Amino acid sequence: MSRWYRRSGGNKGCAGRPGCGCMSLLFIFLLVVSLLSSIEFPELNFGSLKTVNYVIDMDSLSTERFISASYSWKFVDNGLGKRRIHLKFKLLSREVKKAMQLIDEIGNMTLEELGLNPRLNYDDPEIQAKFIWSKIYRIVYSKSYQQMETIFKGFSNIFKKEKMNNTDRVSFVVTFVQNIKYERPGGTLDLLAPLGTLAKKFGDCDSKSILLYVILERMGIDCAMMWSHYYKHAMLGIWISGNGSYKILNGKKYYFLETTSPGWNIGELPPDFRNKRYWYIDEIDKTPGTQNNKYKSNRRKNRSNKRAKPSPAN
Repeated sequence: MSRWYRRSGGNKGCAGRPGCGCMSLLFIFLLVVSLLSSIEFPELNFGSLKTVNYVIDMDSLSTERFISASYSWKFVDNGLGKRRIHLKFKLLSREVKKAMQLIDEIGNMTLEELGLNPRLNYDDPEIQAKFIWSKIYRIVYSKSYQQMETIFKGFSNIFKKEKMNNTDRVSFVVTFVQNIKYERPGGTLDLLAPLGTLAKKFGDCDSKSILLYVILERMGIDCAMMWSHYYKHAMLGIWISGNGSYKILNGKKYYFLETTSPGWNIGELPPDFRNKRYWYIDEIDKTPGTQNNKYKSNRRKNRSNKRAKPSPAN
């Protein structure tokens, strides 16, 4: 305290020496400002990131009710062109309702209704992860494929308008799904059907993976579902020319693709999930009976099977 008082009242600094030091600095500063104002600097372009807006509208009568969902993310195409994408979906509310009801119906199915042998011991978590969830994913994919027809047409129109090559098309939808907010849906299955994910604007690992699965399959990209009870996680597998981590199914290399967050490339397997022995793989679109899954609407009262969700991300 005494040291500060002596410095303030003494002869040190500008306050104690008027006309010296600071006045000189002020003069120099004004001179520099005057010189700088006479120099022409190159114009800086802060708006170089192109913004593109798209709307995907489901076909309907004018009396239909819609649910609007808007997304925005940064996309870099194969030519290193950067742009900010704004994508708005206008989803039929009745179709979204069907998608949400489907998950509830599957969650109330018995083993027999899922097409599984109720005499087998599916209470084992590992067996649950392999067989029960394979059935669940197949049903969700099967029922969602036709629902997503208009959505895919919307993406196709964007691809044609922007004259995207195949690489950019895949990158476009992959980065779109990766940028969807990660959040667990909750409920009996802790899962969302593709239209539910679009409407709610969030999803967890397997919800986002199935959404991307349907879109890519409609684009002609062969996919497989990958999930792990051990890691409590799910990812997408893509049969495409690439590098990195993969699993082989039916003679094809399916490369891992992380969908929960942006920045993951095809073939990149997160270090915490690197042991491929713990990963199941299934072509849920090609398994016999996928397109003809039928289940009963009347539910049995007595259900002994337990189904704990094997695949949410931490």
